[in-house]
Amino acid sequence: MSEPPQGEEAGGGRGRGMGFPGPRAGPVALRVRADAGQLEMLRAIAETIMLTADFTIDVVIDVRVALDQVATTLSAAAVPSAALECEFHFDEERVRIRVTSVIGAGGGLIEHSFGWHFVEALTDSIIVDSANFDTVRRGYPVTVEFTRKRGEVQPSEPSSKR
Repeated sequence: MSEPPQGEEAGGGRGRGMGFPGPRAGPVALRVRADAGQLEMLRAIAETIMLTADFTIDVVIDVRVALDQVATTLSAAAVPSAALECEFHFDEERVRIRVTSVIGAGGGLIEHSFGWHFVEALTDSIIVDSANFDTVRRGYPVTVEFTRKRGEVQPSEPSSKR
């Protein structure tokens, strides 16, 4: 029986030997209820996606905090039975995260929230798109999209043992 391929032949990264595509590019999407009880699951999955995609721990933490703020704000304003749809698009340079939900009030909810300043500080770009009232969904569809560049792994300095 032959050994499974290793390294680049198997796609590299954490999926090594399992035939997964390389971890540094690809889209991932998930959907959860727009409910505060689902935010812990969203945080955990987001962190796993980012780590599996070989982002540095600093970038993972920044994205997790920014996503948490966006998701918390959207969940608090969501209409009953709304979902949070979260898409991660990542490549060799950056991650782009898009979070969509339907909220009960239109106009400026996200941009005027307390945590908005944190999201701006932790991300490279952020865009909010609010649509007109949707009679079928009984609310205002809102999409928040932000990007964060990959961090460079800093070589560790040799320890000086005495």
